[in-house]
Amino acid sequence: MKNKITIFCGLIVLFFAFDSNVNAKTLVITDSHGEGAFGEALAAALEQKGENVSFYAVGGSSSIEWNQGLPQIWGYWEHHTGKADIRSTKPITPKLKDLLSTIAPDVLLIELGTNLIWREIPEVSKEAIKLMLATVRDSGVKCYWVGPPDLRPNKEDRISREYEIRNLLTQLVPGQGCELIQSWLFTTYPETGGDGIHYDTVPLTGKNLSREWAMGVANHVSP
Repeated sequence: MKNKITIFCGLIVLFFAFDSNVNAKTLVITDSHGEGAFGEALAAALEQKGENVSFYAVGGSSSIEWNQGLPQIWGYWEHHTGKADIRSTKPITPKLKDLLSTIAPDVLLIELGTNLIWREIPEVSKEAIKLMLATVRDSGVKCYWVGPPDLRPNKEDRISREYEIRNLLTQLVPGQGCELIQSWLFTTYPETGGDGIHYDTVPLTGKNLSREWAMGVANHVSP
């Protein structure tokens, strides 16, 4: 009987030793994509892998808000594994540096970039991204930058800007502390319906498209 108990306990130890996902702390910061079906599905997928998730979504945000802790006028969703969610409007964006200090995550996911398409000062955006990447490097956390999904901007200049943002992230992110997940390679925004930005605004199929994007991201992530 004693030998059986010893073997059983040994198996438990081996299970936890090889399942490195168990109880890994994962911090996720996002823009408005994270407030809806994509964010909910991504948090759930990470939790199913055994990760302890802290998730912050600030609508309209980009790197500059997360660097400086600036207010925004859109929605906010905060989720922590095992706790009640928080939703609000007109939030103050948490500073990434503060979140890294207080949460001390094993893994960081940054889903940002979409809102740069509507900003007219590319150099300011570039410097804000570089500053965010420096913060990540200084923290030593394992990082993934989730680039924007395929979108359907409503003007030609914005379509051109979308490709500029993809190129900017491709140039800046790799080798600077984060691995770039090129969401635009495995997502397709429908030609009609929705607002051209948020997948879950597309009638009938939008939430499924959001969840598929989330699963594609989660499959790239490992502690």
